[in-house]
Amino acid sequence: MYVSRTSVWSRTSKTLVVALGLTVLGCPGDDDGEEGPPVDVTLSGKVTYDFVPASYSPATRSGTLGFGQTTVKPVRDVTIQVLGKNNTVLGKATTDSSGRYELKYTAGEGANVTLAALAKTTTPSIQVEDNTSNNAIWAVSTSLKVKAGAVSQDLHAGHGWTGSGYNANMRAAAPFAILDSMYTASQAFLAVRPVPFPPLKVNWSPKNAPERGQPASGQIGTSHFSPSENEIYVLGMAGVDTDEFDSHVIVHEWGHFFEANLSRSDNPGGSHSSGDLLDPRIAFGEGYGNALSAILLPTSVYVDTLWNRGSLVAFGFDMESAPVPTDDTNPGVFSEFSVMRFLYDLHDGTTVTESTYDQVTLNLGVLYDVLVGPQKTTAGVTTIGSFIHGLKAQPGVNASAVDTLAAHYRIGSIRSTWGDGDSDLVSMYTQLSGLPFSTSGTLQSGAAHNRRSQNRYYVFTGTGGLVKVTASSVDDVGILALQNGTKVGDKDDTVTGEESFSFPSQAGKTYVVVLTGYRLSDDDAPESYNFNLSITST
Repeated sequence: MYVSRTSVWSRTSKTLVVALGLTVLGCPGDDDGEEGPPVDVTLSGKVTYDFVPASYSPATRSGTLGFGQTTVKPVRDVTIQVLGKNNTVLGKATTDSSGRYELKYTAGEGANVTLAALAKTTTPSIQVEDNTSNNAIWAVSTSLKVKAGAVSQDLHAGHGWTGSGYNANMRAAAPFAILDSMYTASQAFLAVRPVPFPPLKVNWSPKNAPERGQPASGQIGTSHFSPSENEIYVLGMAGVDTDEFDSHVIVHEWGHFFEANLSRSDNPGGSHSSGDLLDPRIAFGEGYGNALSAILLPTSVYVDTLWNRGSLVAFGFDMESAPVPTDDTNPGVFSEFSVMRFLYDLHDGTTVTESTYDQVTLNLGVLYDVLVGPQKTTAGVTTIGSFIHGLKAQPGVNASAVDTLAAHYRIGSIRSTWGDGDSDLVSMYTQLSGLPFSTSGTLQSGAAHNRRSQNRYYVFTGTGGLVKVTASSVDDVGILALQNGTKVGDKDDTVTGEESFSFPSQAGKTYVVVLTGYRLSDDDAPESYNFNLSITST
């Protein structure tokens, strides 16, 4: 018996597969045998996994997972171990860019050992865990008998598809596909900048379903980055929604991890779709995530697969060009589709059809510099306006060409972090000349809290005294105060009535108060409702 801290699949018949457990059990007839004297072993081989391409055609609006086009890819930069009795690590190594490894160990000749490749990279540190099995690290393994000298042993993680569904015990490729997409994204940045990536934990399980509840039971809602945990969750329930081979989805969520840890995100979250007039914080955050997936992966077509009435289908969109009729019906700073195509065009090459408006081809390093520099430190909130303002300040960037490209997506000629140059964006902000300040205004129901119509921004300079923010309405409003993206106070406790909080301000520092409406009318028909806001200082 081998007891492992990792969830382990075997590619041989000599080990009972326990896809979700922590224990690998020997099958009948697989005894330990007699252990002879210690011998030295040099073990080498290759670790691979099945990659299934996800496809989507914007022209036909259809797609699927192409199991018939499966390719075998190397498992790169992962930890591989030989485990002896009581899970003792006898030897370990790291696979190279081709998935190859070599390690040395000493053990009793004839003894049984386990060779396991963990779904965990070394540089940067990314590991895929099973959130429904005590956060065990996924792995693929096989059992070996110790033999002196040079021994070759490959490991392969198969996709487990039988032609009509998954063999639940053989979905070994899933965590390695997730890992490889995120590793690809990380290496693209590391190729242009010395990025200080923090460790990342990713949660995948065949039980992960699109329902909200307990993540430990697989109720994760959707594939997402969790800011509170600083971890990523990925859907995996066969017959419902599986995302492990949806590379753009995986890199999109990885992009949120990057943003939260190395850049900055003021994204309020919530649902979003093409045509929505979003709050500019979520329009940037989701558009950035989409664009990053296309920049870092070989294709500009974003694909998300799922099951619909028993059939495996897909939806998606092309970041290179909009379809006819367009999927970007409300272009500009409040559209994630405008943002994503603008950001993608900043990096991609110029085509003949784009030559009239796209004369920008920026290295990934320049985009990185903006994200970790001015976008991270902006005094405003993170929008496409703050990004463009920071971009124009980078050495060698042609501001006029950036403006021409932005104009194609109905984004103004940005000249400040507040959006000056774009009348729609700058009107979101009310610049206060001093405190105290009070105002009243109107919000619109029938829209989610992350829509443009439900948010207002108020900007002021700290006095060094205690600042009090109060909002009231007959309907549900919330208030939030930020200083360079850091929350210094918030309140959203009541459905009606007054919300209030206080915080000590720093003299000379810039603060942004965000007032958000949460009212949804019964029939979702837009209805106006009023609010009052006051900001005072003592």
